[in-house]
Parts: sequence; C-alpha cells; structure tokens
Amino acid sequence: MKKGDVSQETQGAVDDGDSGVDDGSGKKNKELSRRNFLKTAGALGMAAALGGVHEKLFTTEAGAATASPLAVTVLGSGGPMAMVDRASPGYLLSVDGTPRIFMDCGGGTYERLGQGRILNLERVDMWLFSHFHIDHCADFPAIIKSMYYLRRAYNPTPLTIIGPDRGGKFPSAVEFVDKNFNPETGVYAYLHDFLNTVYSPDIRLTTMNVPYDYTVYKSPITAFEKDGIRVSTIPVRHGSDLATPSVAYRVDYSGKSITFSGDLSSDAGLDRENIVALSTGSDVLIYDASLSPAQQFDPPDDYHTLPGEIGQVAQAAGVRKLVLSHFMPPYTDLKIREIVAAVKQYYSGTVIVASDLLAVDTE
Repeated sequence: MKKGDVSQETQGAVDDGDSGVDDGSGKKNKELSRRNFLKTAGALGMAAALGGVHEKLFTTEAGAATASPLAVTVLGSGGPMAMVDRASPGYLLSVDGTPRIFMDCGGGTYERLGQGRILNLERVDMWLFSHFHIDHCADFPAIIKSMYYLRRAYNPTPLTIIGPDRGGKFPSAVEFVDKNFNPETGVYAYLHDFLNTVYSPDIRLTTMNVPYDYTVYKSPITAFEKDGIRVSTIPVRHGSDLATPSVAYRVDYSGKSITFSGDLSSDAGLDRENIVALSTGSDVLIYDASLSPAQQFDPPDDYHTLPGEIGQVAQAAGVRKLVLSHFMPPYTDLKIREIVAAVKQYYSGTVIVASDLLAVDTE
C-alpha cells in the first residue's frame, strides 16, 4: 500500500501496581487478585471456572474448522433483526487448525463462541471489520473481555484491528477502538485496564484504517502480510454517496484463500468490478445474501445484492465455493431455495447456505 493509504495507532501499556486487597485492618488479605488467579488457574483451570469445559478442548484445537490450512467457522449468518437460530454476521478464520482472525462480530456471535466451545482464542491476532453498522460490530467489547480471561493477554503479538477510514456518520477503525476503550472518554473506559492491564500481561492493540472510496480504489490493497498470511482489502458500495464506509477482505495462506464481501451492492456496471477483482480465484467467497429474488428494485438496491447478481460475481471471479450468509427475515426454507436457485442460474460452482457454527474449509 502506498504511504498515506493506511493510518495506524498502537495503544501502549501501563504497569499494575499493588494488587492486594486491604481488609480494613491495615494488612493485605490473602484474597487472590485477578492477576494471581490467572497465573494460578492456568488455561485448564480458567476453562473450568468458565463452565466446566473438558480438558480435551485445550489439548486439541477447539474452534478449528478442519485440518485445512485455511478454514472459516460461521459465528453468525443472520442480519440486524433478532432471530431464533441466526446471530448477526460474524466469522472466525482458522490457520493450520488454530483460530486466528475474526471478521465482524454482530450481536449473538459472543454467545456462539460459547455454544461452539471455541475457547482457544489465545492466538487470535487480527480483527477485520467490513463496516461499523451495529449488526457487524456490537459484540466486539464483550469478546475482547472474554479473550482477556481466556489468556489472550499471554500472547505477546499485538491484536491488529483493521477497518474502513472515517466517513459519513461512522468513525474510523482507530476511532472505533478509541471510543470503546479510551481510559478517559471510552464507552467502556474500565476495559482499558484489561487491555493495558493491571492484572496480567497486556493485550496490545494495533488499529489500522483502510480506504473505502470505491470510486477511487479499483485494485486490491495489501493491508497486512506476515508469517505467510496476506490480508487484502478493497472498497465496496454499501449505500449511495459513500454514506457507509465499507470494505471487503481476502485472506490468503498456504495457497488457499477466503474472501468476505461484507455488505454491498453488486449492480452490474456500477460497483461490481471491485468485489470481482478481490475474489478472483478464491477457494471460498462469503457473500451478503440479504435479498430474495422477488425483491426487485429500480434503481437497484444501494445496500445489498440480488441473488442473481451474487451468482454473476461468483462466476466471473471463478470462486470454488460460494457461501451465502446474512439472511434477513421474513425468510423461510422456500425463500432460501429461491435464493439458491437464482444464484445457480449464473454460478456453476458449489453453493453453501450458511448456518451458525457451520465450518467451511478451502479443500
């Protein structure tokens, strides 16, 4: 990426000081501080304290989708409305069987981590936000605090958080993190002590903004590259006049690739070329399937993609597996069959209907 395309900010660390508790007698009592609790309990003891998880989950890789070099677990396949069986959008990528990268985290994704017994989050080192609509980011502070108790603080690698730059009514990724955790002005200011923590090693955050103007940036941008993992991004259109800064992501590792569209319009001739350019040759493409074939709009919908358009994009990009997600009610089995049928009119590859905790590999 050219200099100036990405801005970043690293939040530093503070020391903890005395962690004992004064019982009023002038002497520190023997009550364990949270720091000593974490040190004493260890991973297995901590897991037991959080719900009696069997030791096996920490000797194998809980949350790993498959043994594939790159795989994804769906944490939420729904939209912004509460549903019985679908959380809001969120995904967790596994690299060599270990959870490493979150993509979005809407409401309910926090609960899915527990339901899926995905507790080995100590090696997660990246978070990719497509945009900052609440159904894509609401569970962020809850998962961050959970990761603290699940020993993420003992991983010295900074947790890199990437998202679109500031625009419209939305903060940049740097501002989003700061508005959550700033020790003076943050909505969750108290959580600053869990990041620059006073109880255990620090969870260091590195935040990074990427461009979102789809009228200017027409080629994928490399946002991150390390240890064989390459993260590319490109702006996409989610609303007219750049009202909602939005980007799509592609993760490449060991010859495998997963692309995540985020929310986007994919109208032919207007804004389709960006997502095609990013996803070309992907093993897996996760796509916003909010609309049904019956939802025809003139002009086309500014925020989401019609099923036939999804099929056209996937075919043009030559992706191997297409994962349809972000379903919005009222939806039925009949509606989903209609969506799949419309996609298959244009796409000849494998179509997968996402459900929460579904694992998809790149083999």
